[in-house]
Amino acid sequence: MSKNLTTTLLLVILGITDAYLLSHPNLIGRIGILIYRHDYLKTFPRALATVFLVLGVCLFISEVIRRSKRPQAAIAWYLMCMVLGMALFSYVYVSFSSLTYSMTGKAFIYGAHLLPILMIGIFGRYLISAIYQARNQTGL
Repeated sequence: MSKNLTTTLLLVILGITDAYLLSHPNLIGRIGILIYRHDYLKTFPRALATVFLVLGVCLFISEVIRRSKRPQAAIAWYLMCMVLGMALFSYVYVSFSSLTYSMTGKAFIYGAHLLPILMIGIFGRYLISAIYQARNQTGL
């Protein structure tokens, strides 16, 4: 991942944007964060650490798969990770469509949706890379 500077820069910018959105709910969202003890989203630095921790874990998992599996097997692992990311996105979408979470403010809602999308993007990028690598090995 570090070989492509533009991809890394885009991921950092989107991660900072996501942390900013998550740390700025409206008044009802702030009350909800206090009631449900989501301390990791109270301030921008905490939200930034949370977002980069999640994205770092996704990158770590992707790199471990890339280095330890053959490209054909890595494709299956990346697809599984993408399906899990899509399931997380579906859960966030359904949760934030309910009445309680829909009143937390648009910035907070968009930030909650952006994190699973970034996860899907990371796994998708590695999936495409594994597909090209598998094609080059088989000669197709």
